[in-house]
Amino acid sequence: MEEKNETKTISDSEEIINLVIARLKTIPSNVELSVGNEGSFSIDELIERVRRQDEIGKKMIEMQMAYLRSLGKLPTQELQNASANN
Repeated sequence: MEEKNETKTISDSEEIINLVIARLKTIPSNVELSVGNEGSFSIDELIERVRRQDEIGKKMIEMQMAYLRSLGKLPTQELQNASANN
C-alpha cells in the first residue's frame, strides 16, 4: 500500500514540475528573473534548475505554487474584473 502512495507522490511531483516549467516557458526567453539574493537567471537556467530540483528550482516551484494557490482565494468577481481590464 505504501508503494501506491509513494508512486502517487512522485506522480504529483512530476505534474507540479511540469506545470511550473510550462509557466516558465510562457515568459519571453530574453527575460532574466532575480531569485532573492541568489542572482539573476535566464528562463532556460530556471527550467533546468526546476528539473534538477536544486535549491533555486525548489524556490521557483514554491513561488509558482504559492501564486497559483493565491488565485484560488480571489473572489470570482475580482477575477472577472481583472480579465475585463486587460
